[in-house]
Amino acid sequence: MLRLNRNQAGCRCALAALATLAAAVALLAGGLPARAQTDVTTSRISGTVTGADGAALPGVTVEAVNQETDFKVAGVTDGQGFYRLLNLPPGTYKISASLSGFNTAARPDVQLLIGSTPTVNFKLQLSTVSESITVTSSSEPLVEGTNTTFSTTIQSVQIKDLPVQGRDYRQLVLATPETRFDSERGNLSISGQRGINTNVTVDGVDYNDPFFGGTVGAAEGRAPLSLSQESIKEFTVITNGASVEFGRSGGGFVNVVTKSGTNVLHGSGFYYNQPQSLISDFANGQKPADQKKEQYGASLGGPILKDRLFYFLSYDKQNRDQTIPISPSVLDPDIFARYPQLASGPQYVQGQNGDVLFGRLDAQLSDGQRLLVRANRAKYTGVNGTNSTPTVTQTYNGIEGLDSKSIVGSWSGVFGPNFLNDLNLNYVHEDTPREDKGLNLPSIFLGSASYGEVSFLPITSTTKRKAAGDTLTYLHGDHIIKGGGEYNDTGIDQVFRGNWRGVFVFNNKADLLAGKWFEYRQFGGLNGLTSSEAGRAAFGQKETALFLQDQWFVRPDLTVTAGLRWEGLNNPNDPVLNQFDRNPDGSFKLNGHIPDANNQFSPRLSVSWAPDQKTALRGSIGRYWSRTPAILFAQLLTSNGLRATQYVVDATTDSTGKVIGAPTNPLAPGWGTGFVVNGVERIDFTKVSAVPQPGVFAIDPNFKDPYTDRVTIGAERELFAKTRVSVDLVYAESKQLERLTDINKVYDGTTSINGLPHYARTRPDLFYGRITTLVSDARSKYEALTATLSRRFANHFSLYGALTYSIDKDSDSNERNFAGIQAEDFNNLDLNYGYSNRDQRWKAIVNGVWDTPWWGIGLSGVLRFTTGSPYTATTNLDVNGDGISTTDRPTINGQHLDRNSFRQPSFYSLDLRISKSFNLGPGQLSPFLECFNCTNAANLFVTNTTFGPNSAPASSFGKDVGQGTPRTIQVALRYDF
Repeated sequence: MLRLNRNQAGCRCALAALATLAAAVALLAGGLPARAQTDVTTSRISGTVTGADGAALPGVTVEAVNQETDFKVAGVTDGQGFYRLLNLPPGTYKISASLSGFNTAARPDVQLLIGSTPTVNFKLQLSTVSESITVTSSSEPLVEGTNTTFSTTIQSVQIKDLPVQGRDYRQLVLATPETRFDSERGNLSISGQRGINTNVTVDGVDYNDPFFGGTVGAAEGRAPLSLSQESIKEFTVITNGASVEFGRSGGGFVNVVTKSGTNVLHGSGFYYNQPQSLISDFANGQKPADQKKEQYGASLGGPILKDRLFYFLSYDKQNRDQTIPISPSVLDPDIFARYPQLASGPQYVQGQNGDVLFGRLDAQLSDGQRLLVRANRAKYTGVNGTNSTPTVTQTYNGIEGLDSKSIVGSWSGVFGPNFLNDLNLNYVHEDTPREDKGLNLPSIFLGSASYGEVSFLPITSTTKRKAAGDTLTYLHGDHIIKGGGEYNDTGIDQVFRGNWRGVFVFNNKADLLAGKWFEYRQFGGLNGLTSSEAGRAAFGQKETALFLQDQWFVRPDLTVTAGLRWEGLNNPNDPVLNQFDRNPDGSFKLNGHIPDANNQFSPRLSVSWAPDQKTALRGSIGRYWSRTPAILFAQLLTSNGLRATQYVVDATTDSTGKVIGAPTNPLAPGWGTGFVVNGVERIDFTKVSAVPQPGVFAIDPNFKDPYTDRVTIGAERELFAKTRVSVDLVYAESKQLERLTDINKVYDGTTSINGLPHYARTRPDLFYGRITTLVSDARSKYEALTATLSRRFANHFSLYGALTYSIDKDSDSNERNFAGIQAEDFNNLDLNYGYSNRDQRWKAIVNGVWDTPWWGIGLSGVLRFTTGSPYTATTNLDVNGDGISTTDRPTINGQHLDRNSFRQPSFYSLDLRISKSFNLGPGQLSPFLECFNCTNAANLFVTNTTFGPNSAPASSFGKDVGQGTPRTIQVALRYDF
């Protein structure tokens, strides 16, 4: 058992303690540095013990016993009657206080959530006989006065009982303030930051994919499940004030704790089904496309050795087929008659089938030693999973796959009265195969329609990650001091061949029928390399972090947390193009390097002041660094004009771009009557002696990882028993955000028709075409005000509501852009500054769970409202001559339209669940109905954002004709014991 003593002279020794710990951190960093458990996957309790007269009682033994596993932690009050109990896994505890000559006081059923810091006070009565007094936990203060973190916790009852589409825990993350899915990659975005910069931890261990970004087992958002909801005990969304163990996120942290076994055998089984007959028509009367969706699974947990060794297992399986109708404009009989190989039916069926197997072992080696081992395997197969739009034919798709395995080992130990140590080991192996249809077809583009096969498939990708971390916590008087480090070694092996099949671009239908393509482009290997050899990127990244933090309990009502985190990143040493060192022929030498990052310091300071037990005022300020996904560096190693390149052949055109003749390049594929559909890799790259003006990828030698400076102030107040309100004000500013530019384009001195400077057709560097360059000069600013009301789950009822008003602006909203330039004028980034793609002016969320007292009926629901995301009106023409037609904006009556100056309609959804429980055997059987978008809100959205080059918008511009998801009813059956 851990005994914690509070020394009144502790503040005088703080500097000495920090110096001592700094040396310990250095030793730990050289050994096994991932995330600490203390205050990351565990909770703490503090409080005071007084006598009947209110005087402090020193020497009182305070013990916390987990009522499910019999795990114990004890401490002794100091001279001021103050005690602290650390390192308590989430669960339900009985807290007791005992002292010779006094009645023992106990408070059972104290629920500890992940990262919570409740205050539990005792008042002992003198006694002449042995007697015990039990105090109801309802008197436990709701406001945690010593908590310096800004966060929201989703509890077990919400995870189990709230209606959640696909049983995807990320949907529950959206039930917290300042959260949304980003529109580009579908990752979780927190506090206005790029979704790629959100960090997810599971059981204190990094659960992010450092190559693609996003979470482990997500397959870039395609997989239905990466972590089963059945295996999650609870999670917290942290927006500011995170402990120094948390890093590599400028947005926020989703901190997940999984379930463990207990002394009592528990289990569950479930089955969900969404019948097609229970899906309503769209708001315009249109029938929904056919779909088939079912999900089932089970869990089991219990003791192997009572009080000592426990197990937990879960399995979750989803099968889903969704029919996607193809746009009639794509299904042109003339095209199919001319080229039967391109023929397509009126629809295609997209599969999204996946499963997750989870297992966990917990061993309590002694009261002060705990060991955890867990494994998670996620698999996914998605037939026609590459595209889900109506503008592609049946053949223009792929077969997606995933096999993700992760293993984690954690050990937590107590040494003497003042030392805690937490060690984590993590291994991840992910294979992400992406197969083609095997039809030997190139890609054929006609306007927005796509025929043939996907130009970049197949892809093979393997990621392996080894990580270790250690944290030492030292208690010294009024201080809890922690320090440690972590190390991540990631290896990537991917073969990506963008456009290797060959891409034919046609200006119009007549040209397609005549075989008169406008442009042909193909990726290929140089200097004897095949496209597969040239497209292979195999490299590694090594991440290191060290951290030190002091949490100082200045007074029982004042807590200060100050910490410093340092992060380092060693990028691959493979040579890349050096734009500042040239060969005699004008080409760049291959002696550049991707910059490492070794000066990423994150100072953090948080304060909590509790003027009374029902009120807390908090403030937090800090800097948070984000990682750059390694996929952004892959193109630097492959598409450099030496190993591989994109070879582009153009037909002969007039000044308007109209095709008037065959290409003159002798390597050009067949044209006109010589054009055939079948066949890939039309250009033989063994005959390419020199690539005229190759397009290449480069990186700014001063490229840096992004960081976010965050400030939050807030107030929290208990209104009445079990219910509290809070108000938080947030400011976050990010700099050094990644974007792309073309360093081989300059102005020609003229003005474009939209009033912007025009670019010259001739490139200043005649050796190259486009030089797509990674730079880190984008910025963003986020401001938000959030008010929340929450009622703790008690008496079979809980309620949570939050309202957020925010303004989110940036100069580039790309999530993980490795190919396309998004700025209208990439040499004038300030012109691009405006509302972010993630800007969400208003967000309201309400959720509640009620186990009614009538006949075993349960009710729960989630209400969501958000204002629409912004969008940009474009001309869909290359007005300024920079070679990009998707970014130019029109000028109306002398006013150039700002980026993201239009808005999508608002979104509204009400999801409900009604259940009826029956006692059956050792448990309860619960059939239930879930209704998503119960009011069948239309939730229309704009599909055409092309304004056009003229002063009057196109007739379909800005029309909200896109149909939102209609009301869907799901039937389910669940058994819990």
